[in-house]
Amino acid sequence: MRYLCRSNTGTAAAWWLEVERYPGGAPGIVRELLRSPTVVCDPLEAEQALAWARAQPRWTDSPPPLYLRDPNV
Repeated sequence: MRYLCRSNTGTAAAWWLEVERYPGGAPGIVRELLRSPTVVCDPLEAEQALAWARAQPRWTDSPPPLYLRDPNV
């Protein structure tokens, strides 16, 4: 189990605005993050969502719009 989280700060907010404009192309788990700050998912689903997100034009690493949080912390 993984927690995939949404960051709305700084340049990550612009990334989310683009996803909101065209949500149909986003994986389901990313669309779920449009409604919730955190989604519980399996590791494969999380990695696929992150790969899709990083391939989008407005992706930024500082701060990343999506990130994994360790459920054991």
